[in-house]
Amino acid sequence: MPDSDEIEMEVRRRSLAVEGAMLLLIDGLAARGTISADEAEDMLRILSKSSDFSAARAACSLRIVNQLKRLRQGDGAMTPGA
Repeated sequence: MPDSDEIEMEVRRRSLAVEGAMLLLIDGLAARGTISADEAEDMLRILSKSSDFSAARAACSLRIVNQLKRLRQGDGAMTPGA
């Protein structure tokens, strides 16, 4: 039977994997225009509030979303691929 330290490590590992997948998904959907940059930014801000480590990981995605807004002439609600 695994002890509590092993269980906690497994939970942490899986939660980081899910967070990483969510970041990739949000980046990809925003880049393709399936979701707006504003929607992506909202989701990323929620993810970044869970911990300092999550905030650091989401910072790169937030920069990408801000660049998308600039490319779309500041229109964060635009979804060109939808």
